Amino acid sequence: MRRGPLRAILLLAACAAAVALGSWALRGDPEASLPVEGPGRAAIAAPGPDAPGTEGLLPPAERVAFWEMRVADGGVYLDQIHLADAYLDRARAAGDVADLERADAALARAATTAPDPMPVRVREALVAFALHDFKGALATATSVLQGDPQNLTAMTVVADSHLELGDVDLAAEEYAELADAAPSPAAWSRLGRLAFLRGDLVAATTLVGDAAAEALTAGFPDEVAFYHVQLGDLHRAAGDAAAAEAAYGVALKALPGHPPAMAGLARVREAQGRRDEAIELLETAARRLPLPELVASLGDLYALRGDTALADDQYALVEAIAGLSADASVYDRVYVLFAADHERDLDAAISAARDELTRRSDVYAHDALAWALFAAGRLDEAAAAAAEATKLGTADPRIAYHAGMIALAQGRDAEARELLETAVVGAMSLPPLQAPRAEAALGSLDAP
Repeated sequence: MRRGPLRAILLLAACAAAVALGSWALRGDPEASLPVEGPGRAAIAAPGPDAPGTEGLLPPAERVAFWEMRVADGGVYLDQIHLADAYLDRARAAGDVADLERADAALARAATTAPDPMPVRVREALVAFALHDFKGALATATSVLQGDPQNLTAMTVVADSHLELGDVDLAAEEYAELADAAPSPAAWSRLGRLAFLRGDLVAATTLVGDAAAEALTAGFPDEVAFYHVQLGDLHRAAGDAAAAEAAYGVALKALPGHPPAMAGLARVREAQGRRDEAIELLETAARRLPLPELVASLGDLYALRGDTALADDQYALVEAIAGLSADASVYDRVYVLFAADHERDLDAAISAARDELTRRSDVYAHDALAWALFAAGRLDEAAAAAAEATKLGTADPRIAYHAGMIALAQGRDAEARELLETAVVGAMSLPPLQAPRAEAALGSLDAP
């Protein structure tokens, strides 16, 4: 591949790692499977004027075209704000970092004539959050609340940032207030993710199911896709292939070719023994949105099929993306998990995981560190990190798998069995190479 096309792929991937939802499920990266950042129109009571007409029913790319046309015709500052919203929506859907830059530019233009700076500032917080600058997003949103204490979007960014920074109890209080003030799919989705983090998969599925159903009624394609991918990810965690397949199908009907939905469906197809279909889905998804976990999962499927050279190509691409992401200051813990899964450059992975903890100390940061330490053979340290990762009882099969393997290695068989049983039930949430390893590990506990 020539240098230019490769760099274009890497730039897209670096952005996608920052703004993808869900990364989907991409379960490796929890954010991916249980995304926090919802589609723009799903934000709770977005500040500023509502978009006129029915253009919001259009997919993100068509909304961008609509508002670009309005701005080109000499639109006022409100049109620049709506254009920024459309760019943010498209960035979330397509993973193009340039759209975040375009949103920033539109907001800068709006700021020169806007009589009220708050709508601009709160969107600046959304851009920071999309780039995983959670401390910056928190600071900007907090400054908005100082001037407008009832700004629901700023309140949402504050709550989301607290959750990402590991302050779950505070985020829970803030989400409850938001749900009371503005009951909506955006609120229910966040409460669903909170329930998942606290180990209540049933409540999480119910809440996200309500969000998905309401999104269908509203009819915005990106919202329909977003919430149904989140719902599909929860069904995968529960081991319900049929329900997951149905949810991803709704997402793909709303947004044909939606990479997060294709990635989730690929995991279902692999679990159903339909590997060639899974590979085809991931090949298409990775071409459209080359997120590292998508690329790594595709490599794993190639490896399971015996295509070692193709697998190595994908793994090399993941590492290339990781290098560019570091240069761009957009780090995604998925690289730590990838390195641990494939036992590649573990010292660097451990260092990166520890660095991540200084910026974002949630259970997933502890889980990534635990898994990297385990891969390096540092069991006692891994066990301590795993204890932090499991302290909320998070219903994520990948966390359970990592903690279960660590417990097994330390001879804590009863604990290992419970954790590995959870992992095997939700094996569709594990990276393709890890699912059979989880099953083998559980089987070893039953061997005579």
